Amino acid sequence: MKQPAVGARPSLSQRTATILVAFLFALTPALAYGQSANSAQAYYGSTQNGVTVTDMFAPTKLFSGQLKTSNVGSILAGVSMECVLWTYTNTTATSGGGKNSTSARASVKVTVNVDGNPMSPGEVVYCDRLQAVGITLNTGLTTDNITIELFQATKNANHFNFYAGPLGATLHTVDVWAEGSVDCRDSTGTVITCPSNVLAGYQTGTKVGIGKASLILQEENNTNLK
Repeated sequence: MKQPAVGARPSLSQRTATILVAFLFALTPALAYGQSANSAQAYYGSTQNGVTVTDMFAPTKLFSGQLKTSNVGSILAGVSMECVLWTYTNTTATSGGGKNSTSARASVKVTVNVDGNPMSPGEVVYCDRLQAVGITLNTGLTTDNITIELFQATKNANHFNFYAGPLGATLHTVDVWAEGSVDCRDSTGTVITCPSNVLAGYQTGTKVGIGKASLILQEENNTNLK
C-alpha cells in the first residue's frame, strides 16, 4: 500500500476510518457497563371457562405453570381474571317496629404459590362488595308495612403482580388458587341463609364466580424489595 508523503493531507477514506475508530472507542465504556433486559416472558396460560356463578366455591386451582430461574433470579407472576359478584337483600319493616336491616357480601380472593410457598404479597382480594339495607317505618298503623328489595350484579376484570425471590437455579412450579365466599346477615349481625328471588325478570341471589383468566410468568433479575 502506498504511503502518503510526509506532510501530505490524509485522503477522505483515511479520515473517515480514523473518525469511526475514535467513535467506537468512545462507546466502549458505555457498552461494557450497559444493562441488558432484566426479564423475559417464559410462560403464558389462560382459561376460557372459569367457575360459573354459584353460592360459593372452595379454593380452586386455576393454573399451574413452571419456570426455571438463574442463581439470582426471581419470579414475577401476573394474574388477570374476570370476577363475578351478585348481592341481593330482602328487608321488611313493620310500623312501630323500629329499624330493620339486612346485608349481603360476596368476594373472590387469589393466592399464588411457588413450590408450595405463598408469593408476595400473599392473599389478594380481586373483588369484594358489601351491600347493606336498613328500613324504618313509622305510620302509627301496626298493620302497615313496607318491603324494599335491592339487587346488584357486577363483573370486573382485575390484574395483580405476585413476586418471589431470589430463588435457586432450578425448575419452579407456580400454582394459582382462587376462592369465592358469600356472607348474609340480619339486623342483629347473625349469619343467615342468603335469600333469593325473581326481580324484574332476573333471578337474584348472593353469588360469586370467575370468568376468563390468564397467567404470565417471567424471571426478574433486579428488584428493589428489601
